[in-house]
Amino acid sequence: MKKITTLFGLIFLIGCSTTQSNITTDSVDTFNLSNYNDFNIKINKSNIGAEVNPIVIERFKENLKTAIEERGLSFNEKSNIIFDINFSTKEKIESNRMNHYYSRYYYDYWMYRDDVYNVTQNFLRINLRDSEQDKTLWTVVTVWRDGSSRSISNDDASNILVDEIMLSFL
Repeated sequence: MKKITTLFGLIFLIGCSTTQSNITTDSVDTFNLSNYNDFNIKINKSNIGAEVNPIVIERFKENLKTAIEERGLSFNEKSNIIFDINFSTKEKIESNRMNHYYSRYYYDYWMYRDDVYNVTQNFLRINLRDSEQDKTLWTVVTVWRDGSSRSISNDDASNILVDEIMLSFL
């Protein structure tokens, strides 16, 4: 029984370590978050449409604020280091082409029947700007579909995303 438990534990650890991150980051070569003492967070409300729940965005902002404060920075409304949260959605048309005309299992008179549907993609980009120099120092972007387990409306996914963002500062 001990060997089976050890085997399942090992499989679980390997599975967790091979999970791919859903974020893409980029930064200026000289950027280091530990060089700063305070920060501010702003939500770009001009890009947010009516289909977006503002409570979800505010909750994500608070999670990010708490995580940055745990790194040793203090929140200050007048700070020159600003985390800009940009959220947008995009409709994408996808199709599953069903071409069974010459299939040995299925015969169809309509050779090019398509299954066409819309997919809503959500984009979250966070830019770290130095307002004094008017320069973007760091950026992160993530994409997910509506109803995905990676949606920030899910509390666990929101916390995981914030943790991944904080790991990008290491």
